[in-house]
This record gives sequence, structure tokens and C-alpha cells, in this order.
Amino acid sequence: MILEISKDTELMLYEYFVSFRKGVPYYFNTSFEEWRQSMFDDCDYDGKPLFSKMATYLLMEKDKVEGFIQYGLTNFAFDESGEKDYTNQYAVIRNIHFAEHNVNAHLLLEKAKDYFNNLDFNKRYAYFHYFGMSCYAKQGKLHDSEFYIEKLLYEHGFIKEHENVYYSKFLRGTDTFDASDVDFVYENNGMSISFMKSGEKVGGCELNFVACSDICFLKWIHINEKHSHKGLGTKCMNKLFHELKSKSISRLDTDTADNNTIAQEYYIKTGFSDMGRMRSYFTL
Repeated sequence: MILEISKDTELMLYEYFVSFRKGVPYYFNTSFEEWRQSMFDDCDYDGKPLFSKMATYLLMEKDKVEGFIQYGLTNFAFDESGEKDYTNQYAVIRNIHFAEHNVNAHLLLEKAKDYFNNLDFNKRYAYFHYFGMSCYAKQGKLHDSEFYIEKLLYEHGFIKEHENVYYSKFLRGTDTFDASDVDFVYENNGMSISFMKSGEKVGGCELNFVACSDICFLKWIHINEKHSHKGLGTKCMNKLFHELKSKSISRLDTDTADNNTIAQEYYIKTGFSDMGRMRSYFTL
């Protein structure tokens, strides 16, 4: 049975989330209230809603949640320069989940397809990276531990859009980091950082702190080209490790495109662990 979510079934869905999130590195431990805010009333960094319309349906079997789907229209799109465009929207399946081999899972996807087929959108997305849940560092892609869900998407006309590699760096209590010669300048309320050496900016990064967790997400890191290949990349990362550890952050996560071998080598060199692949999808 497909049932629209209600106040009475929100806690059931949260408990279902808890039951399957252990295999996905970016499904952090969250309280019910933190999860609920991110699930149904999520906002971007500027405080504006991520979605203008959102529907959530449960797959119920014998009064138990056996799967769910969440889909809707985003509150904005991105123009060619990467800036937000509030005059456009994306049609997005934000989340779909079910146990492997569940014979009724297709009913969830058909619910979303019926909705989108009545709207004038040339392209529909599933697992759009930017519109993931805030309590999970906005990770919107599907993790490879759940690629059996991908099979259902393919059967209904979706194809792979992007693939990323997910990384985690564990900041253990005994770890020490050589952060000499590099200083920090915090910007954007501590979310952006400039790396400085001898008074000159040599690079920068942007962070996303997950308020309900001791985990931080590294959105990007950059070393200015004139300073590359001089060991400063490792020193800047070590400085970041040192600062985060001093703030009681125990893990730093990040991701990069599957074809960005330079970034992948950099993350492995600086001690990150490969935590698997993630994919996004679309259909016309």
C-alpha cells in the first residue's frame, strides 16, 4: 500500500531511516527533530527553502514502513554561470529507498512519474547532488551500497548523470599534523577559509559543518597555481586537520568527480579513506 506521510507516520519513517543508514558514510546520527527539519523543511545556506513543493509517500506492508519516496520541485535552479535562478526549477526525486528484492518498490517510482508527467519539464532528476538533506551534509547522490536502487531507476528510463568518489579523514586523538608556515583567515562566518603564507594568500577552502554531528564536510579546497607542486597543498590540508581537531571535529568528509584523478591522489596522499562511489541520474 502506498500512503502519503502524515504526522502520525513521521516517526515511523525516521526509525526506518535509522535501520538502513549504517551502510552509507554520510548518513550521520541525527535526532528525530534534526532529521525532520532537514527532511520536510530544509533550507539552503542563505535560509531560503530548497524546495517549493515536496511530496513524501511510504510503502507500507502490514503496518510497517518498507520503503519511501520523496519528490518535488526545487525552489530555484542554476544558470549557466552557476548562480541561483529563482525563476526556474528542477523536477527532482530527492530520495527513494526500499529493501533489495522488494517486489512492490516500482509503485513508489510510478507515483513520482505520474506527478512529473503532468508537468512541463524536459528533464527530471533523481538524487540531485545539491538538494540532499542538510543533516547529511547535503549529500544528494546515491551511494554504491544502495546501487540496487539504481537498477529500478534504469528500468524506468533514468541514466547516470555524474559519479563521485566519497572520502573520509578520521581525526584521531593521537594524530598530530605539521601545520607550520601556513596560517588561517576565517571568512563567511567561519565557513570559508583563506590559507596564508608570509602574508600572501596561497589557497582556500569552503566547509559545511553538520550541526548535529562532530563531522565536517569539505566542499572544495584550492591551492593557487603559482604555489602548486611545492608541498603547500599538504601543509594547507594539515593546517585544516589541526584546526578542526581543536574544535572537536572527529571526521572530515569530502568528494570529487570520478575522473578527477589529481584530486583523488591528493586526498589519498593526505590520509583520506575511499568510502565508495556516488551517482546522480536524470531522464528526458
